[in-house]
Amino acid sequence: MQTQFSLKSEIEIIQAGEKEFKIGLNRTELIHGNIIYVIAMGPQTSQTAQAQFEVNKVLLQQVHGPINYLIDLNDCGKSSPEARKVWKELSEDEKAYKVALFGMHPVAKVLASFVMNLTLNHKMQFFKTKEEGLKWIRK
Repeated sequence: MQTQFSLKSEIEIIQAGEKEFKIGLNRTELIHGNIIYVIAMGPQTSQTAQAQFEVNKVLLQQVHGPINYLIDLNDCGKSSPEARKVWKELSEDEKAYKVALFGMHPVAKVLASFVMNLTLNHKMQFFKTKEEGLKWIRK
């Protein structure tokens, strides 16, 4: 059952399950107890990033201890500077431990390098596949 989720956002946020949200074209889900899994689809605007930030705050309340991010950039489009700033803040949050970015699309590596160069988080790496990223997070 999908329900509309009311957060302060210009992007439509739909709660698709207890721990799963649709944020515009993006999908975000809390998996394995402490991994926020994001499938980024299309352009990442400042509005998309702000909506993602709001959803992450909700999911962070469900996790006790460190949080990890697994981010699928396969179908991600261009990220606005504001969106990159929001991702930087999320990755540098005190609860954030590891951030695994992955994707085979050429744009994915460029987007990942922007975020990785902006952040102070040294627990951030880029992988070709979801499985590789998940394996690294679980180490």
